[in-house]
Amino acid sequence: MVWRQASDLREIREGDDLRFGTTVSTPVELEVHKKGIDIRAGPLSRHWESTDISYVLTQEIPSASPKQWSLHIDSRNDGLIEILRSFNELHILKMAEAIAVSCDAKLAEHTGRRVREDEHGMSVITQLTEVGDRWDEPVELESLRFSFKKDTNGYTVKLPTEMEDGTLANVLWSSLAALVLGFMITLATIQTANLLVAASWSLGLLLLNLIAWARLEGPTGSLENRHRLTLTKHTITIGARLYGFIPKTVGQWRVADLLDLDCNDKGEATFLLNERRVKLRLLRPEAIYLVASFGRAIRDLGLAPEASSEEE
Repeated sequence: MVWRQASDLREIREGDDLRFGTTVSTPVELEVHKKGIDIRAGPLSRHWESTDISYVLTQEIPSASPKQWSLHIDSRNDGLIEILRSFNELHILKMAEAIAVSCDAKLAEHTGRRVREDEHGMSVITQLTEVGDRWDEPVELESLRFSFKKDTNGYTVKLPTEMEDGTLANVLWSSLAALVLGFMITLATIQTANLLVAASWSLGLLLLNLIAWARLEGPTGSLENRHRLTLTKHTITIGARLYGFIPKTVGQWRVADLLDLDCNDKGEATFLLNERRVKLRLLRPEAIYLVASFGRAIRDLGLAPEASSEEE
């Protein structure tokens, strides 16, 4: 049975056990522990042993509106089954990670992130040090629209990233609706109000619409493009342009906080920085080059050793 999440996620840790709670049509609890996972919804319950779970994966539901994401496990007795569906991407990713770590299972995220059983708990620096042969060397193509620039402090790269098409379309349609509504109010009040005051309805409603979308999509980064990455020996700084022209700093983290970096088939490169995921939308060859080049830059700064000839 598949449950669809309808409320916020509650997270309770008791020693090594981790319990998630949410509400669908009835409260649902997902308990993750060393012996396996338990899921309960009202009178229904199900248990899977940790040794039976070999794979955990997440997927984005195609053509779903509003967007939905699903959590699947691959168990010895049931095969690949979907156990939860949610409107919150971060909730699905958090639960998938907890299950994979607890059960020593492979993890495959729709973000493109792939984690083998022996890579749980590794940062990017640790991966480059201990399993460096799994990181490809960058292959520069003529069609690339960016390059890494090295200076005395480290590396900087300006990326031709794009906003998410679906979210941008929603912003454009809602902005058009705000302008039309403002124009209608203007026509209704133009005889009783100053022309400038009456006409300001359209501008005011448009501004409120853009602010609302910026706050709503802020955590997802869907309305950000033209990202700029700066890598030094100590920090990673990511900046972007909101709506394509408003400069903003996405955040700054220690290099040790970069826990993973992967890309998917759609050309989305995802930086996992502590629990924050920063998604950069590029062409697929560019995303592959970005991931490989970032690993090469970390090595060039002396933060991780070169891959040995035996590994290569």
